[in-house]
Amino acid sequence: MFVYSKEILMLLFPYASEGANLLAISSLTIIFAILTQTINSILQGYGNARTPVIALVFGVIVKIFANIFLMPIEGIYENGAAIGSVLCHITSFIFVYVVLLKTTDFKFSILRLSIRPILATIIMIFSSYGIYKLLISVISIKISTIIAIFVAVVMFGFSVLFLRIFSREEIQMLPNGDKVYKTLQKIKLCD
Repeated sequence: MFVYSKEILMLLFPYASEGANLLAISSLTIIFAILTQTINSILQGYGNARTPVIALVFGVIVKIFANIFLMPIEGIYENGAAIGSVLCHITSFIFVYVVLLKTTDFKFSILRLSIRPILATIIMIFSSYGIYKLLISVISIKISTIIAIFVAVVMFGFSVLFLRIFSREEIQMLPNGDKVYKTLQKIKLCD
């Protein structure tokens, strides 16, 4: 959504495709919203239902102040609201993450849970954008965008497998996980 914000808006709203900056900035909230939601579920499983609410309140306060200070700035204007939303979700994430670390003995591998997914994302972006640039000289922007997004999905899937982001246990939790794991083992994409 960040890379193809303009093209996605042109696909969905061909006669009203303004706001690509807003979509690009707002797309960053997805990362922190998903992380926050996951941690909130863990905390609620531990019986801590108050922390997610408190984290959201702090996030909303940050968003309100960000809107007040950023929206009047020339050149930022409505982008200030999108930036405020990103800051809101970052604040909530940091709050619940700190509480998670204090509440549980949660440990994670930075390589597996951060660096490898970022690397998979970079591979996805460059391969998809390369295909997009090649295609727009031959076919329409709309079809190029659709193909590039499909390539992004496929490349991310292959990158996740190639970089071995998921553990054996995580793969086996999928529907038919044992079969999936054995197949991945046969093609040397799992240990």
